[in-house]
Amino acid sequence: MLKSLDTILQIQELATLPTVTTKILEQVEDNNVDIRNVAKTIETDASLTAKVLKVANSAIYGLRTPVASIPQAIITIGLNRLTNIVIGISIFSRFMVYGKQQMKQLMEKYWWHSSSVSVVSKSLAKRIGKNYKEFEFVGGLLHDFGKIILMQYQLSDYLKVIELTTNERILDVEAEKQIFGFDHLEVGSFVAEKWKLPIPVVNVIGYHSKLNRLKDNLELAAIIRFSDLLCEMWGADFYEGYQIINFEEQPSWKILKEHFPELNELDLEKFTFELEEDFKKASEFLKIISTS
Repeated sequence: MLKSLDTILQIQELATLPTVTTKILEQVEDNNVDIRNVAKTIETDASLTAKVLKVANSAIYGLRTPVASIPQAIITIGLNRLTNIVIGISIFSRFMVYGKQQMKQLMEKYWWHSSSVSVVSKSLAKRIGKNYKEFEFVGGLLHDFGKIILMQYQLSDYLKVIELTTNERILDVEAEKQIFGFDHLEVGSFVAEKWKLPIPVVNVIGYHSKLNRLKDNLELAAIIRFSDLLCEMWGADFYEGYQIINFEEQPSWKILKEHFPELNELDLEKFTFELEEDFKKASEFLKIISTS
């Protein structure tokens, strides 16, 4: 049982954000931000720079002209969008050290799910004509961030959560409450706030499966949640506890139809099939950001 959320900040990996990411967030908050300084900050981390450029040049973005440098990527993609790519990749990289074999298998499954949700969220946002400045990307990648934290805190207890969702057919949030006293949404948003991640990211992490409690960034969270459920059904799941999902009845789909009335005319089955084609790009994306 996790007695208080403050306890998890004692885990070394969770005490602070990667230094480069912290500095970039501080720079971007400045109204007089100089993109040259942001570029220099990113470039101090050679591995991060290489991954960011590979992602920017991947099929996920489909840029007409490849970008060869961080300043060029900022000009082509936009500062806010590139910042969100950097946040997602840097946090991903921090948790790529697996340790025990059992943890390695879990983390590989976790990141496959998260990467898939990230790519599908981006595709879904594009198909409905919305630009969320890559918050759909980083939100999709980090939506289940709290699960990593709980696994880092006590792996043996998280294995009990998995056993409950698998054998007892209860949802992950219920199982986590039962074992830890907190669920992954509460834990993840707590750390994300401490790290001063952008508010839309914190909201997605904290409310993506509790949309009825969310006021701000509801549309964004609904896109990520709908993508999350699609990936669960496509085999890129992470022990959420669902057996069958009626997408027409999902709060996320109802919210999207309310915000985008044109979706009411869509053939949902055909629409999700088209998104599933984009889902296949997730393997390319995961390969890029998994490379050291």
